[in-house]
Amino acid sequence: MKNSKWLATWLLAAACTLAAHAEPLQVLSAAAVKTSVAQVPELFAGAGDDRVQFQFGTAGAMRDKAIQGALFDVVIVPPAAMAELVARNLVDAASQQALGTVRLGAAVAKGGAPLDLADVAALQRVLTQAGSVGIADPARGATTGIYLSKLFARLGLADVMQSKLRVYPEGQNAMEAVAAHEIDVAMGQFSEASSVAGLEPLVPLPEAVQLKTVYVAAVGQHAPHPVAARRLLDLLASPPVQQAFRANGFDLPPSK
Repeated sequence: MKNSKWLATWLLAAACTLAAHAEPLQVLSAAAVKTSVAQVPELFAGAGDDRVQFQFGTAGAMRDKAIQGALFDVVIVPPAAMAELVARNLVDAASQQALGTVRLGAAVAKGGAPLDLADVAALQRVLTQAGSVGIADPARGATTGIYLSKLFARLGLADVMQSKLRVYPEGQNAMEAVAAHEIDVAMGQFSEASSVAGLEPLVPLPEAVQLKTVYVAAVGQHAPHPVAARRLLDLLASPPVQQAFRANGFDLPPSK
């Protein structure tokens, strides 16, 4: 009931204050939030004729698109990528808004033996014994892929992993591959596994080597629709969308 009242108030205010525009708002977004924002275009359009279009990819790819001149209203990436965009005066620094934090884990196909990741030694055993391991492609700028590649080296497993590592455009693709029994283990963010059927529950990496990635949204400095873009940020912080983030494995920022 509370969420319904909030949404009705938000929609009424938006409809009364904004004229519809012909072109949809453009959002450059890291793929980690894809499932969590699935309802956003429909909710946003509910205010009138305003539309929003998401382009998803790795955080690095979205950062590069913005740097290379892609026109956008809102961008969603981790803080390091956002800092580069702020430094280049491509986003409004004051508009930055944390959406949530997501952890890394590993998964096997449904019915597979549960993974023991109780500590770093256990993680090393899992990686050594697995016949194949899938991750997001670090060469495409995937936050998790870059981190995991460096982690394998830190654990002394760079050579061991070389023959068994399989890389995918996004972490979700790795999860889909393990669910299809194409690889033995997939590693990625909890949000990348949330919509994939056929997986055992993701097991978090040990705290000593855990990666907790924050995702931040901000309005483009040259946004074609800056007022509507700020309204979109309000929607991303709304109860229904925040519930979707929580349901997809995100820890939410503290309430203001």
